[in-house]
Amino acid sequence: MTMRNWLNKRPPSSGGAPEWMVTYGDMVTLLLCFFVLLYSYSVIDIQKFQQIFASIQLTFLGQEGILEQTPDPNPDVTPVEPDPEDNINLTYAAVKEYLRQQGLEDTISARLEDRGVILEIRDNILFDSGKADIKPEAAEVLRKVAGIIRSVPNQIIVEGHTDNVPINTPRYPSNWELSVDRAVRVVRFLIANYHIAPERFLATGYGEYHPVADNSTVEGRARNRRVNIVISNVNLRDKEAGAR
Repeated sequence: MTMRNWLNKRPPSSGGAPEWMVTYGDMVTLLLCFFVLLYSYSVIDIQKFQQIFASIQLTFLGQEGILEQTPDPNPDVTPVEPDPEDNINLTYAAVKEYLRQQGLEDTISARLEDRGVILEIRDNILFDSGKADIKPEAAEVLRKVAGIIRSVPNQIIVEGHTDNVPINTPRYPSNWELSVDRAVRVVRFLIANYHIAPERFLATGYGEYHPVADNSTVEGRARNRRVNIVISNVNLRDKEAGAR
């Protein structure tokens, strides 16, 4: 056998890692990148959270809040404006923490939706049945709401909602009128007592047509009678800057 024939019959050498190992390595790298991305979205900037929370606390109470802070030689509180992409998430986290620490979770519930942070208040906390006059004992609740609103630059939407029990009085021929009047009364109360700029507000009434519970039960109807105060995703300062 010649040397050329012997070389031709040798099996080809396979240098390096098997082919499947390359594919496996690519998959592991992609998974690592994916989980790093998830982690980056899940981490709250603690410093910004503390700043927003302190801003809300100071607006509520006129003094340092629950979180430990470095004393500020300037007594004037400037509302914190985090980056637009995490503004609403940090605001939601700060509001939830404040409500929890103040024992207000049963009075004001908060949730995060695509349109912003929703503060929900049952109607019996603010009004008597079938009326839109704000009860005197509701002033403290609305003071805390005003503190939240004044701590952020966002547009505020106040929504009135009712159950499906018909109403027909000279003042309120239907639940539409009642829900709208309640929303407007809350807006006017906040503007008159806490000097929040009127142009920040929208007031609207949905009557019985946006229920969150079953109207066939007493409990469901009670949940549907509510006022929502929406801290909108719309940052009015950014909007004004863009208009200039």
